[in-house]
Amino acid sequence: MVDRPIATNESAVEARRLHQQWESLSRQHVSMASGCACGAGGVSLLLEDFEQDIADYLLGEAERNKRSETIAFLHAHAFVKESQLWSLSQLLKALMDEDGCVNAPADVAAGLLQRLGRTLSSFAKLHGSGSST
Repeated sequence: MVDRPIATNESAVEARRLHQQWESLSRQHVSMASGCACGAGGVSLLLEDFEQDIADYLLGEAERNKRSETIAFLHAHAFVKESQLWSLSQLLKALMDEDGCVNAPADVAAGLLQRLGRTLSSFAKLHGSGSST
């Protein structure tokens, strides 16, 4: 069995930054449409309403790229069995690995952080807040 490098302190720092960004972004409202002359109002969503879509994107990318370790990591650390929902906060906390128990493989952590970073940065740019740097 070959020892694989585990995520670095830089990964933990990036996970913490993304966790803070997600916590800020997820509480923001997004207007999906505006009212018209017929009196129908627009729809307002919280960005956290997109959480399942973001997690599905991460899982879909891992499946398309045949990244079995990433798929297993997502299921182990981002899927909440009780609710049958994904949790980006739970995923990012696992990637922060503050208690030293998770030990994500470096390539798994890097791939997830890169994709999630791009996604959250895009949300931040589109919706005008949340740090995108």
